[in-house]
Amino acid sequence: MRLGAPPAPAASGMPDAFVAAVAAVVAAVGAGARRLVLALTVSGAALGAASPAMAGAWLQEKGSGLLAFSHEANRDRTWDSRWGYNSLYVEYGMTPKLTLGLDAGQGDDADDWKAIAFLRFATELGWMPGRLATEFGAGAAGAPGGLTEPVIRTGLSWGTGFTTPDGTGWINLDARTDTRPQSALVDYKLDITLGVMPNPRTQLTLELWGEDSATEARRVKLSPAISRRIGKGTWLRLGGIFGIHNDRSIGLVIGSRIEF
Repeated sequence: MRLGAPPAPAASGMPDAFVAAVAAVVAAVGAGARRLVLALTVSGAALGAASPAMAGAWLQEKGSGLLAFSHEANRDRTWDSRWGYNSLYVEYGMTPKLTLGLDAGQGDDADDWKAIAFLRFATELGWMPGRLATEFGAGAAGAPGGLTEPVIRTGLSWGTGFTTPDGTGWINLDARTDTRPQSALVDYKLDITLGVMPNPRTQLTLELWGEDSATEARRVKLSPAISRRIGKGTWLRLGGIFGIHNDRSIGLVIGSRIEF
C-alpha cells in the first residue's frame, strides 16, 4: 500500500474505459464485501482458523515466506492527471516468533521511492483475543533534488480470525510511523483490512488506508479487491482504489503473490 499526493494537474488522455474498469472491479467484489460486513455484524469476534499470508499480526512460519509484486494506476477525478506506483514486498520466517521483511516501492518521479528492511516480532496477548506483533525497520527513501534520506520505521499490528456463513475470515490493523531523522519528518499510517475466504481459491478483502504526512493533508483511501489462487502458492489480485477523504483519486491495483 502506498498513499501520496497526486502530481500537478496535466492532460492525460486517459479513456473513460479506465473508470469503467474500476467500476467492474467494484461490481466483482461488492457483493462479497457486503456479505463480509454483514457477517462481521452477525458473528462478532468468533475466532476461526484464518491466517492471511500478508497480514502484519500473522508471522511467517520458520523457513516459509512470500514474494509479492503490485502496480497501482491512479487518476485524479478532478484534473484527470494520472500516475502509477510499483511495489515489492517480501517476508521470510526466521523463527516462529520472528519474521524478516522488505517493503520497497517506486513511483513515476525519480525521488518517489523507498526501501525498508524490517523485523517483526510476535507479542503474547493474555487479556484480549487475537495476535499482536511489533515491527522495527530501517532503510532509505528519495528526497527532493535527487537526494536520499534514511528512514526509521516502527509499527504495531493486531489481528484476529472469525468464522462466517461464507467461510473463514480475518480482521487486521497495522499502525506504523516512518521517521526521517535528517529532515525531522514523520509519516503516520493506519491500515485496516477485512478479509474472507469463501473457498480455498478465493480471497475477498476490503482495505482502508490512512496516512497523516508531515508535508501533506491527512488522506484516506478505500480498496476492495479479489484474489484468486492460480497454482500452488501463487495468487493474482485485482482491486480498485478510491480516495474518500482529502483525496480525489480513483485507480486500479493489480498484483501477484507467491508463497513458498
